[in-house]
Amino acid sequence: MTGLTFRPATTADAPVLVDIYNFYVSTSTVTFDLDRWTAADMEHKMETVAKLEMPFIVAELDDDVVGYGYLSTWRDKCAYETTMENTLYLRADSRGRGIGGPLLDELVRLGAVAGVREIIAVISASADAVPSIRLHEKAGFARVGEMPNVGRKFDEWLGVVMLQKSLA
Repeated sequence: MTGLTFRPATTADAPVLVDIYNFYVSTSTVTFDLDRWTAADMEHKMETVAKLEMPFIVAELDDDVVGYGYLSTWRDKCAYETTMENTLYLRADSRGRGIGGPLLDELVRLGAVAGVREIIAVISASADAVPSIRLHEKAGFARVGEMPNVGRKFDEWLGVVMLQKSLA
């Protein structure tokens, strides 16, 4: 896509990124967060990812922030140190425009550079999340499991689909 670029996120991006994320918190079951984040919450997430030496990137289309993604700890045990969970969000008006695939590809590429061996995607098993599941499958993630009824949002029990991509 012409005009689409990626760069490391900075704390100056936090207000824009939190707006992107909070849209999903308030309107969707793609995240199980129930409470809206603050810019300070997003900055804390950036700091946590930076300490892991993992990528946290912003997608810009013609210098306009349209999404972001990062890799973070899959499980908090030393044996999992080369396995990361990916997170990816697009601005609501940027969905369906061919941005998610390149953003995910760049995140995977940067993960490989950082020494990641396995990437796990934990995605809501809801109608809202079908595009995300398809995006990950198209990028070579394999469905490796499902856990029904592990979260509750908007008075609905929700499960998750787990996908995995090996970089080994």
